[in-house]
Amino acid sequence: MAGISITRETPGARKTLGKTFITALLLTGSARRAEAAILEAIEVMEEGKVPDDALLHGIVAASIASRTPDARIDEEDHASSLLPVELRLVLRLPVDLRRCFVLRMLAGFSIGTCARMLQTEIHQVEELVCVSVRALASLSEHGASLIRTFEVVR
Repeated sequence: MAGISITRETPGARKTLGKTFITALLLTGSARRAEAAILEAIEVMEEGKVPDDALLHGIVAASIASRTPDARIDEEDHASSLLPVELRLVLRLPVDLRRCFVLRMLAGFSIGTCARMLQTEIHQVEELVCVSVRALASLSEHGASLIRTFEVVR
């Protein structure tokens, strides 16, 4: 069984923690809450070897439990700057859409697992994922048209 050591840094641990941090960041919309979710998940885990997926599940659960909508604009800007460019638009989605999209499309959880994690029905997850994909396409097109407009003005 694959796993990572929480107590010592390895390339595998660094990669796994990087992926889980990005997932937590996208789920919470806040670097501070993402870090808190990771620390909470690590504390819950037993020291030593932990399966990669158990750590990810723990971080997802802690991130979803972090429902406090206290992120300020400057914190959201900071969170966005920590992400690869192609993921920054995801933070602009409403929380419910963003969580469904991240869990289903980016983290690759099954539709049933997403529904359980989000404590909702499968058909609701399916609907929210579809809406989120359309919303991202719209945000992307809007951003591209703004860039084209700016280039014409220059």
